[in-house]
Amino acid sequence: MGSFVFVGRYKQREAGNAGFVTGAGDRSLSTENMMNEVGIARYDRTPSPGLRELLRSDGFLAPLREKRKVAGVELDLHLRRGDEVDLCCGLTCLVKSGWNGEDSVRIESSRTYAGQPCADNLFRPGRTRAINGGKYLRDVWDLGAVGFAQALNRFLADVRVSPSQTREGAVQARWSQTREPWIAFDKEAALEYPSLPERRRHLAGMFREAVGDARGELTALARRDNWAMPPGPKESLKLDQLAVDTAGNLVLLEIKDASRRNSSVYYAPFQVLHNAWEWHFALNAVRRSLQELLNARVDLG
Repeated sequence: MGSFVFVGRYKQREAGNAGFVTGAGDRSLSTENMMNEVGIARYDRTPSPGLRELLRSDGFLAPLREKRKVAGVELDLHLRRGDEVDLCCGLTCLVKSGWNGEDSVRIESSRTYAGQPCADNLFRPGRTRAINGGKYLRDVWDLGAVGFAQALNRFLADVRVSPSQTREGAVQARWSQTREPWIAFDKEAALEYPSLPERRRHLAGMFREAVGDARGELTALARRDNWAMPPGPKESLKLDQLAVDTAGNLVLLEIKDASRRNSSVYYAPFQVLHNAWEWHFALNAVRRSLQELLNARVDLG
């Protein structure tokens, strides 16, 4: 299946700031020139020391880190805000986990997956309850409990996902395994703001000139040449993937399935313009937390 990848890249030399360190090569870029400006945006997905211990090779959640495939799609593990870790198959999350208390962890999944027969041992009858309006199921496992690895193995061996995960989801999964010319370290990347109204005001002010001018030009071309109209203004933005290259540049990735409708592909550069503009203004505010997330992933292998 073909795909298009639209890339925005931030070079540390142009920004006048330190780059990011992956731990994969011999470059170690200093952070002493980091600017002290604190912006409105946040990007906090760094795991706590306790969650890191659970994810180490001898930790209770170590089975989540094993290399596996579901429906031929390689699974990937991502750290999330709120001290959560998600096991993903393409664009869908099969298992969410995190601390439930001092001596237990919560295991969650949507009813689509937790309701399948293969999930009976992972989401144990009598111990499982519905959350989020009944859309998700949650079980709580004590850290001293036995059988978690076996229950997870059975679930992942037989769980059924929608065909879309073997199409667009598979494209996303393949790009997440890339090692050259960059290494992806997070996906579905969305900057956080104190509130939705504040996000709206912030984005509207930021996009007024550069993005607004581009929208005007695209709209004029679309009307002249009978194209589909450009997408409307965005209230929230989410990148398919964040990556870092060997020079320490932050790479913003928007991935498109080439078999989808034309407008979603040929307006993708305009979509990336939104993301690049937002991350340009937020970079100094989130640089430290991005580095901490990278450090955590390297630390966990």
